[in-house]
Amino acid sequence: MTSILSHSQRQVCAFTLGEHLFGIDIQFIQEVFRFQECTPIPLTPSLVTGLLNLRGKIVMAVDLRQRLGLAARPVDKLPTNIVVRMEEGILSFLVDELFDIMTLGNEQFEEVPDTLSESERRFVTGCYKLEKRLLIMLDAPQIADISLALRDAIAETNAHPTATTLPVD
Repeated sequence: MTSILSHSQRQVCAFTLGEHLFGIDIQFIQEVFRFQECTPIPLTPSLVTGLLNLRGKIVMAVDLRQRLGLAARPVDKLPTNIVVRMEEGILSFLVDELFDIMTLGNEQFEEVPDTLSESERRFVTGCYKLEKRLLIMLDAPQIADISLALRDAIAETNAHPTATTLPVD
């Protein structure tokens, strides 16, 4: 059974990071599943948790807590994977847990709050007022674009090489 959305509605994958409720437009979501061990990738920023094997496809996992500058996840709490499809390929966002798949009306939508810093504003497209919470909508392509973080990690590695030279006989 398929449902038809009106132009005044939007489907959102809602998830938690700490006490915060975030959402990504459902058009980007491929699937959601419990945590899967990742293989660490050397010389990448800490927001890149590693690589995981998704039915034969290698997918990079990005910790959204670190990407958004939030406190680290408690060690005893395993994250949930939200796999997203971007033009460049697929990526897994690690979140605390899936909250719900929701259909929200435009009357609940609010523009990006002025209280957010410029760096926070680039990731947020607006928010939805729910009954007892505020859902912050994330710009999935902006969150997925970790190229600047990767360039910074490479520059840092090049500035402080760990390799030592061997003496020549």
